[in-house]
Amino acid sequence: MTRPHYLVIIVLYNKFPKDSSSIRSLADIPEQQRAAIRCIVWDNSRHKLPVPQQESFSTMLRGIKYDYRHNKGANIPLSRLYNQSIRELAVEEYLVLLDDDSAFGPDLFAKYSQAIVEHPDMDLFLPIVHCDGKIVSPARMWWFKGSYLRHVTPGVMNCKHITAINSGMVISGQYLRKRFEGYDEDIRFYFTDNDFMSRYTASHQTLYVVDYHMKHTLDFYSRGENFTTKKKRFLELRRSFLRLMKRKGLLAYSLTVVYLFVYSIKFSIQQRDIRYIFLS
Repeated sequence: MTRPHYLVIIVLYNKFPKDSSSIRSLADIPEQQRAAIRCIVWDNSRHKLPVPQQESFSTMLRGIKYDYRHNKGANIPLSRLYNQSIRELAVEEYLVLLDDDSAFGPDLFAKYSQAIVEHPDMDLFLPIVHCDGKIVSPARMWWFKGSYLRHVTPGVMNCKHITAINSGMVISGQYLRKRFEGYDEDIRFYFTDNDFMSRYTASHQTLYVVDYHMKHTLDFYSRGENFTTKKKRFLELRRSFLRLMKRKGLLAYSLTVVYLFVYSIKFSIQQRDIRYIFLS
């Protein structure tokens, strides 16, 4: 098998590339590996990157064929951006999803390539992702309730009841271009990863866990945000979750409604704001 080629997708939101740990990590990839990587940076920021920042960005990613795309101030949903990226993916390529705040070392793509060469028929490769000392991906998902795994062994994994976060996913073009029906564009930002995993596990028995550990930030509860901003996030998360669970049937949907009500009570206590209980 020839050396795998990759299309890396990074979505920015009101952040300069130099402030993205994912882009800084990508800039540290050895030069001899860069020819196998192309990258699309979708920029959902209000303002287009100033020319000096674009020049700095170009220097950072020298040797990687990249395409910077400003979305004219629109915060376009991840699901739409991912579907557009898939349409531009070659069948023989692998799609790599990276959030803007993941951190990894210069050997990440070498590890990916080794795993792909050894398991060319596998459609999904996942790194082991850590946040605050816990393994957050891959994780277990039973209907509406997710839980972290204490230990993850690299290698082939039975993917029944398994979910994962977007960042670090490596997905084969063979699967995405020929068999994957696409991301549900009504699931806009939150749960796009669960949406993908529910579709993948419905048609596959296994995935491959790469022997690589990367760090990631889960910052849904950002400090200093006002109620209006948190309310918008909260409602979007709930709406997307219910959309996802509706596909699993009436019972799963109904249980999720109850679960989210209990969650809203806990969240209200955590935020010391009773208004979250009555959001609709």
